[in-house]
Amino acid sequence: MLVLILLFIVNFTFSQNKIETYKDSVKSLLYNNPSKAKYYCHKLLKYAKTNDLVVEEAKSYCFLADLSGALTQKDSAFYYFDKAIQKAGAIDNEKLEMVFKINKANYLFNEFDFQEALTLYEECVTLSKKLNDVGAYNYISIKRGSIAYELERYQEALKIYKENLNKEGFSNVSKLDIKLGLVKTYINLNKQDSAYVFIKSGIQESQKNHLKEHEIHFLSQLGLIYIDKKDFVNAKLTFDKALNIAQKIESNNLITETNIRISKLYSLQKDYDKAIMLLKSILSTEQTSKIPTENLSEIYYLLAENYKFIENFSESNYYYGQFIEKSKKIGEKRIEAVDHLHKIDISESKEREKTQEHQKWILLGSTTFLILLFIGYYMKRRKEGIQNQVKFEELLLKIKDFEHQNPKTADESQQKQTLAGDDEITEPDLLEEESETEFIPSNIVTINTTSNDELILDDEAIAEHNDADIEEPTGSNFIIKDETRVEILDKLIKLEEKRLFLRQDFTLHNVAKRLKTNTAYLSKIVNSELDKNFSSYVNELRINYIIIELKNNAKLRSYSINAIAEEIGYKSPESFTKYFKVATGISPSIYIKKINQMKESENK
Repeated sequence: MLVLILLFIVNFTFSQNKIETYKDSVKSLLYNNPSKAKYYCHKLLKYAKTNDLVVEEAKSYCFLADLSGALTQKDSAFYYFDKAIQKAGAIDNEKLEMVFKINKANYLFNEFDFQEALTLYEECVTLSKKLNDVGAYNYISIKRGSIAYELERYQEALKIYKENLNKEGFSNVSKLDIKLGLVKTYINLNKQDSAYVFIKSGIQESQKNHLKEHEIHFLSQLGLIYIDKKDFVNAKLTFDKALNIAQKIESNNLITETNIRISKLYSLQKDYDKAIMLLKSILSTEQTSKIPTENLSEIYYLLAENYKFIENFSESNYYYGQFIEKSKKIGEKRIEAVDHLHKIDISESKEREKTQEHQKWILLGSTTFLILLFIGYYMKRRKEGIQNQVKFEELLLKIKDFEHQNPKTADESQQKQTLAGDDEITEPDLLEEESETEFIPSNIVTINTTSNDELILDDEAIAEHNDADIEEPTGSNFIIKDETRVEILDKLIKLEEKRLFLRQDFTLHNVAKRLKTNTAYLSKIVNSELDKNFSSYVNELRINYIIIELKNNAKLRSYSINAIAEEIGYKSPESFTKYFKVATGISPSIYIKKINQMKESENK
């Protein structure tokens, strides 16, 4: 079994390597030597068929279609495109099918069959939306711009190209297509300076990415600019450079297009015989069926014009007749394409109106929802404000009663300007003796919990029974003598009077140690005598203390919640806020705000 698995892995790896080798050969020769590239593509197709690699087989057909188009083998190109699309459909690979249809539409566009190209592009738009393929959608948009250019709708073409120029996700080829479209459009709008900027960058990028066909196109456009400036010498040098590259990559279409431009240059220089010789050499070296209709029509027109200039009217009339016949076919295709593009524009306009209407309702619904949400939020805040005011007033009444019952404590609290800072309370070790300080009884607010109430338990109360120096009693039903109970309570009250509960180390373990008892005794006494667990007992002392201090100490009210929490023994502001709200019904920040408002009103 292991041997079979190893053989499978080796075979699979070998297959992948062989496929990649063929692909690399095809890609490297695609633009430079399409004939040789086609040879490797056939080998790739044969290998894919033999090994039942359907996806690779479909891709091979598409490669062969592109290469056949480059070699002006029109029938072969259509045959291979259709085979590639059929294979992709057979395996339900919509992504691949869309790519192949785009390639075929591009070929139709290059053959000036704009209506068929538009039909395929529209199919691809539908697929790109279905597949959520933004890149494909944007690419098709560029091709729409190219068709608008060919139909002499230059402003529309310029708008499309500009919209796509700085979009992300385009390949190097697509970016160069956009720049080339801009160059051609600017030239036709007599904006040569704008065109020249994109020609310069286009040539540089073409050379950098070894895209010879694009370099030829940019050079040809540069030659046209030189012609417009009457710089015929540089125009000829530029066209010759483009022709040389086209011949090296054996691109018959580009050779033909470049020779047509050179013949135009000869005509402008009034070298009519040379122009005629070059144009007729194109017709003699290429079968007319292999020359794209648009190029053939242009050749006939230029021949007719050049023969007219040398007064050979019979030849001129013959080629004019040929030109008119071809132009009719092109004109019909153009008219069909214009009509088709017009219908697409209307369809897209209606779709935009429908989308805008849909967006309007979404905006209206969203706005209504936000208004209702705001009203709900406002009402909630208002309700909370009323509740906070009620809780605050109830708390003030409790404080007033407390201060009335304890005038001495209230006076001392008012005289105290800060809990920390310049008059900071010195806090010696909890286990050392300290000077006495007045005690504030905890009868303003209470925190009623049980020993199992998780809301009130603080982190510092966890595992604080461990490591006690005093021996812990065993069992849960131990009895504490009355004398011991009273003694511990008295000592606990003294610690309260000294405000040691404001320290972070005021824990069950440390307090038991200070009182020379054990945690079990102390915990049981607090639970039985004060009707609360030790954590609630400490929190209640701290909250009652800070309520009075915040009311009477303006400087303390200016502190942050974090600083206040730290001053009264809490390890985090969250714990302080939680216990304060449990005890009073409002948060400490609201309490401080209400106190400040009250003080301001009193001072007016």
